Amino acid sequence: MQGYFDNKEFKQLLASYEEAQQRGESIFLDSEQLTDIAEYYHWMGCSDDAVAVADQALSMYEGATAPLVLKARIALLTNNDPKGALALAEQIEDKFDLDYYYIKAEIFIVIDKAEEADLYLEYCLEQVDDNDYEDFLLDVATLFVDYEQTALARKWLERSEERELNDYQEILGRILYFEKDYSGSSNIFEQLIDNSPYNTYYWDMLACNQLALGQVSEAINSSEFAIAINPSDESALLYKGQALMRLKNYEEAIPFFEQYGDLRPSNIDGMLNKGLCLLYLNRHDEGMAYLEKAATAARKYCPERLWEVYQEMVFSHSQHHDETKALACIDQMDGLKDADHDEAMVLRGHVYLENFNLSSAHDCFRQAIEHSGYSPHIMMRVAVSLYDNNYVQTAYNILSGFQPKDFEELPQAYAYLAICAHDLGKEEMYLDCLRKAIQLSPFSARAVLSPLFPEDLEPDDYLDYAQKHHHQ
Repeated sequence: MQGYFDNKEFKQLLASYEEAQQRGESIFLDSEQLTDIAEYYHWMGCSDDAVAVADQALSMYEGATAPLVLKARIALLTNNDPKGALALAEQIEDKFDLDYYYIKAEIFIVIDKAEEADLYLEYCLEQVDDNDYEDFLLDVATLFVDYEQTALARKWLERSEERELNDYQEILGRILYFEKDYSGSSNIFEQLIDNSPYNTYYWDMLACNQLALGQVSEAINSSEFAIAINPSDESALLYKGQALMRLKNYEEAIPFFEQYGDLRPSNIDGMLNKGLCLLYLNRHDEGMAYLEKAATAARKYCPERLWEVYQEMVFSHSQHHDETKALACIDQMDGLKDADHDEAMVLRGHVYLENFNLSSAHDCFRQAIEHSGYSPHIMMRVAVSLYDNNYVQTAYNILSGFQPKDFEELPQAYAYLAICAHDLGKEEMYLDCLRKAIQLSPFSARAVLSPLFPEDLEPDDYLDYAQKHHHQ
């Protein structure tokens, strides 16, 4: 929606509406225009204002689809009230409106009934007019890919005969991204850019893929193209900031996160990333203040991301040897809905290990591994903690016991095994794991192995560099 909100026509519409509101005057707008304004407020994190405008539309246009769909989505996604969302959807007067079908299907998906959504949409397809058939297929594919239901998205997309359309290719590019085929996705968005060089979304998706591939310089270039086209492109600002962080240019990254935060004050990414930059710059108190802000925003707007924020707080407190505060954060993590208690136990072990309480660390790691049923993911997390605290041989012993299928599920494990082998002087194992790490996850290879290579070297060149310096 951001592209539309940056549109001159919408800005004029919003200004006219807000001026009329300030003067206490009425302004004639149709339900779609009022809903666009409500959507804008919702996008800005002002859900109460969004609902108020949607209610204003419904007072004038009872049963109108657009405002009821918006209210239903707010109930569903912001208020976690699927029953309320369904009740609002059923108030839509035109039960043959495609948006009525979509909101009902979305409710199914959100409550983890994607297969039921698929069956329902198959039924809806029989009611769809021939003129809307292709649009319906692409809209349904988009709905499923929005929720990373890639198999169902593919099923609907492949029915379409409009394969040359930009919309078709865009959906395919997004499917490939969520399937972790970042190279394939990049190729599609590069082709789309050739057709539409001023489409900032295409540049954003290209940058996103490039970050996933560890192509940091390329991601910066793509983000800069998007920012040149639209200086308020929030995604481009975020991706450029994240790319600069990858290059450890923390001071340079901060203004991009600040600009992003100004555009999306309710989104935690700006304050979280700025906080991390400050922590990496050894400005602990300032950094923690921003993490606290991120935690407050997450509680209100996206509680599913609280774990992520608390984890960063744990790491920072632990590094400053404030074991009490670090463990208190883990207690909060353990109390979250859907908390991963094995992950939390590994984190406790990490704090104890970093603060020289070896016996407690050992007990925590053992409990996590045994309780998880010797989960490779948990064992890798333990190995990473051990490596970070200079227990390299023990980390190597854990990772070298992984099976091929474990590495397929956890491609970053190759990068950690590679660096353990390097530090232990196991050169052949190091080169073999380095090769596999680069093939499976260039991003992980850069994140873990970059201290072994020149700063400006791309992961694709790591192996050649390592082989040339193999005997030196």
